Amino acid sequence: MKSLCSARVPAVGIGFRPEICDTIMEHLTEFNSLELMVDHYLAAGPHVRGEIQAFSQRIPIVGHGVGLSLGTAIPPNPYYLDQVAHVLELVGAPSHSEHLAFTKVPGRDLAQLLPLPRTLESAECVIDNLAVVRRHIEVPFGLENITYYYEYSNSELSEVDFLKLICRESGAFLLLDLENVHLNACNHHFDPFSFIDSLPPGLVKGVHVAGGTSVGDLMMDSHDQPVPESVMKLLRHLLVRQRPDTITLERDDRLEYFEEVLADVQKLKETVSSLTVDS
Repeated sequence: MKSLCSARVPAVGIGFRPEICDTIMEHLTEFNSLELMVDHYLAAGPHVRGEIQAFSQRIPIVGHGVGLSLGTAIPPNPYYLDQVAHVLELVGAPSHSEHLAFTKVPGRDLAQLLPLPRTLESAECVIDNLAVVRRHIEVPFGLENITYYYEYSNSELSEVDFLKLICRESGAFLLLDLENVHLNACNHHFDPFSFIDSLPPGLVKGVHVAGGTSVGDLMMDSHDQPVPESVMKLLRHLLVRQRPDTITLERDDRLEYFEEVLADVQKLKETVSSLTVDS
C-alpha cells in the first residue's frame, strides 16, 4: 500500500473511471492519489480489475461507494460489505466512504442518491447501520454530504447539524463535497462559508470538488464541467480550518476533454501549495 501524503499537505487526485483507464495510466504521475468507486471494480472485467490493482502498486487508492444505502431502515447487505472489504484489501485502501443518503427500499433499487429527512429517528437508523458496516470494514469510514433538491417538512435539524450528529455518534469522518455545498447553498439560500465554519476541526478528512450546471435557477450536480471559482473559494476557506488527507476531483462526463481535468488538478495543487506554505 502506498502511503498518503502528510495530513498537512492533502493528496490531490481524481476519481477513477474505467472508460478512461488508459488515459489515467498515461498521466498517473500527475496525481497524488486516486479514488476508486468500489462498485465500478465489482462490475468490471478482468482487464480493468488488473489495471486497478496495478495502479495500487504505484499510487495510493482510497475507496468510495454508492451501494450501501445507509439511510434505508434495514441493515446493509453483509455479502456486499464483505465484497467491499475484499476490494479495499486488494488495493490497500487506507479509508472508505459512502454517501449520507438512501438508494434502496426493501425490494427495490431506486438508482438515485436520495436525501433523508433530517430527524433524530433517521440519524439513529444511519448510526445503527454504520455499526454494522464497522463489523465488516476495518479502515476509517467517511460520510459524504449529497445534493438535495427538496426539503422534508418533518426535518428537525439543519444539514450541518445532522452531519455532525451522525459523525460524532458513529465515529465516521466527513468527506465534504464542496460542489454539493455550493449547489445546496444556491438552491436553498444559505451561506456556504458559515456551513464550513460550523464543522469541528479535524472532522473533514476528504474533499470532493467538481463542476456542475444550471437549469434555469436550479443548480445541478452534473460532474461534467471544470471546477468553478465559487468552489475554489470554498476550498481555500476550508483549508484554513481543516486539513483533509485527500482532495479528489470528480468528473463523470465529457471525459474526452481530459485537458480540463488536468488543468483543474494543477489548479488544486497550486491552491494546496499556496495555503500550506502560508500556514
